[in-house]
Amino acid sequence: MPTTRLADVFSWQQIGANETVSLFIHGYGDGDYAAFMIKPRLASNEPPAAVTVKAQLIEGETHRHVDGTVARTISVHNTSVGPQPFISVHVTELRVFP
Repeated sequence: MPTTRLADVFSWQQIGANETVSLFIHGYGDGDYAAFMIKPRLASNEPPAAVTVKAQLIEGETHRHVDGTVARTISVHNTSVGPQPFISVHVTELRVFP
């Protein structure tokens, strides 16, 4: 029976308006599966009602790392709307091991 793990893997404290940031992760085995979730939060001094907090998770390439493990790249794009829509984002990973 497979083993699962849910873990916070990274966080950005401030992502600017319309900015994209990326994360490179390696160390996965050939039979490992991973799903990523994000939780964006307002990081500016604007009143919460003034900003619609939104972010897009983009799962990029999966390839073989030089150490022989599987590597993945994920990106987060700040799509928030409002004055000074700076956000912080936490990335959580659900990983399934064979």
